Amino acid sequence: MADILTIIAPVFLLMILGFGLGKTRLFPDGSSDVLIAFVWYVAIPALLFRSLAPRHLPDANEILLVGSYYGAMYTVYALSMLIARVAFGLSAAERGIFALSSCFANLGFVGIPIMHGAYGDEGVRLLLMLMSFHSLTLLPVTTILVERGKGTLEGEDGVAKRVFQSIRHNPIIIALITGLSWSALGLPFPRWFDRLFELPSLAASPVGLFAAGMALSRVKIAGDLTQAGTSVVIKLALLPAAVFLVTHYLLGLPTLWVAVATLVGAMPAGMIPYSFATQHGIGARRAASTILLSTSLSAVTISIILLLLKSHLPL
Repeated sequence: MADILTIIAPVFLLMILGFGLGKTRLFPDGSSDVLIAFVWYVAIPALLFRSLAPRHLPDANEILLVGSYYGAMYTVYALSMLIARVAFGLSAAERGIFALSSCFANLGFVGIPIMHGAYGDEGVRLLLMLMSFHSLTLLPVTTILVERGKGTLEGEDGVAKRVFQSIRHNPIIIALITGLSWSALGLPFPRWFDRLFELPSLAASPVGLFAAGMALSRVKIAGDLTQAGTSVVIKLALLPAAVFLVTHYLLGLPTLWVAVATLVGAMPAGMIPYSFATQHGIGARRAASTILLSTSLSAVTISIILLLLKSHLPL
């Protein structure tokens, strides 16, 4: 239990610090946006590139890890849409936002430091590999569902153009492609060059956690709390359980892969569903409540899941 506390406590205490200072006048409005932009566009891409470029190309078998995680996740995504329709009578567009909030994890800010504490550099590398497909798959799928529900679907050309734009402007995808290309070409990676990327990558976790806490200080719980609570249960309990079932029992993947994938599924909801909901004018308050509640409760749920993983999957 002491090991779990060492992993979890610094992460959430730093977020609490950001949350508290975000309520003061010390940091003006927009400070969290600046910090988040630095982490998203500089620190995390540097970390991803540095984890890929000097290494050999990922093993082809690791594609199975990606497929198993997203297979389980999209099963839960579909189930979330069904729950939103049957239990809450939400419209087609609202169901897409509900499912996105139930499945989109905060991997960049919360996931990286927890994964590093639990499973070291290799755990972070596997997390970054899974994270690379997060926005790439979830946002286009949800965009199609929401716009079809709103009756504003632009056709195949419009959807393809939007997907291409999301890829082109996504720093995680750019860092992934660049890092893999560097590795494939066997280009040199001298120490001074490694140091160049090491400095911002070291800032990814602390700055990201502080910025995430500060951003949450502006979020208020509102909307239908029953719906938000259901989304939180799906995100923190059902999704990691589904990932564990598929990766461990169905496919029998290596122990570390199972542990990393399950822990990825257990991360709280990220801020992107709220931004997405605000952009489309659908379910923004419910998405905000889901993010705040899942982040608050995840300190407990992640601790429980880590205990279960360490007892059932000793490394």
